[in-house]
Amino acid sequence: MSGASVVLAITAGAVVWTGRHGQESRASADERVHVTTAVVERADLSDTRTLGGTLGHGRSRVVRSGKEGLVTWLPRIGAEVTRGGQLLRVNDNPVPLLYGSTPLYRVLRDEGTVGRDVKVLVDNLRKLGYDFGEQPQVGSWVRPRPAATPTSDGAGAEGETASADAASGKSAEDETASGKSGQDAAPSTRPTAADSDSDSAGAGSPAASPSPTPVQVRRGEGVLTAGVIAALKRWQSRTGAAATGELGPGDAIVLSGAVRVGSLLAEPGDATGGDLLSVTSTVRQVTVPLEADATSSVRRGNKVTVTLPDNSTVRGHVTALNSDAQSADQNAGGEPQLTVTVGLDDPDDESVRDADSGSVRVGFTSAAKKDVLVVPVGALLALSEGGYALQRPGGRLLPVETGLFAKGRVEVSGPEISEGLRVVTTS
Repeated sequence: MSGASVVLAITAGAVVWTGRHGQESRASADERVHVTTAVVERADLSDTRTLGGTLGHGRSRVVRSGKEGLVTWLPRIGAEVTRGGQLLRVNDNPVPLLYGSTPLYRVLRDEGTVGRDVKVLVDNLRKLGYDFGEQPQVGSWVRPRPAATPTSDGAGAEGETASADAASGKSAEDETASGKSGQDAAPSTRPTAADSDSDSAGAGSPAASPSPTPVQVRRGEGVLTAGVIAALKRWQSRTGAAATGELGPGDAIVLSGAVRVGSLLAEPGDATGGDLLSVTSTVRQVTVPLEADATSSVRRGNKVTVTLPDNSTVRGHVTALNSDAQSADQNAGGEPQLTVTVGLDDPDDESVRDADSGSVRVGFTSAAKKDVLVVPVGALLALSEGGYALQRPGGRLLPVETGLFAKGRVEVSGPEISEGLRVVTTS
């Protein structure tokens, strides 16, 4: 054969070619051997990895009480509890469920108290249908008012002031940086305790005690107004609790949403110092254990396909990747494992509702391309000078750029590559 010699070698599923681009084989028809060909197709390509998972209600979490006492009632396993519902009883007082991300870490009592825990109370009271008026705007200043200290006749100085304010329609959030009731002050203008002292002191009046330092309301915070306290009392009365207008640790349990009781870890009569029960989401979910070194291809929001025990399939997406979960044998030198939580796109689908909790198969799509030109991986020729080419049945080489590799096929593109083109392949 004249011209440059041609060497073919199969490496890693592709053919290595050394020779001149565009050189046609000059062997006679009798000398030519039969070659396998494939057609360039247009298709969707995706790289999917299938792993075993468990259909259930997601990861469980343990519920504890922040209040000392004895457990007097617990719900049944499988019960679902929603916002405002009774999760347990301590000292025969109901402990309701509130939705939020900040637990109750202090007693909410004083009018003008500002914080994220107050925002949890405010949001839940509003969702439960209680009206308490407008909240102070973000950036406004609020002067906390300690709750009244009862005197021998059942009233105190603070109580008298609060009563006077209530009669005039004035509350803690009305005291802003300008010192005028009902006006929001610019965040840069901060009222001082001295301002309050001078306002409260009059001719011939006794010296007033210093007022608490004003607090600026930040984004994501709520304010314990007189209206909120009144709404809290109404809610407490409705749930059967003492209408104190106070809410502290253990008086309610704050979780991210509605829960399903998974197991009981205590019994009526037990002290509240330990784990009381475990809960999960009320929505059916899939959990998948995943090796830590494989998480680079899994991201929150990734689309997945779940194959149920009856071999029907449903679609879902990654909702959480628990980065601190570890395999049981990690301390013994094993690789750590992570837990991927998969939410189902239609958890009310009949096949999902009817499926028993248990093992499922989850297909993770780490990469996908739509409407691209693809060929079998065996059709790629790895050129000695670098890059790849496809070979026409006559021997001519067509340079290509490669894209996604998946399921034995590869995405290709090039100026001479089109749908329907026939090329040589190894299989």
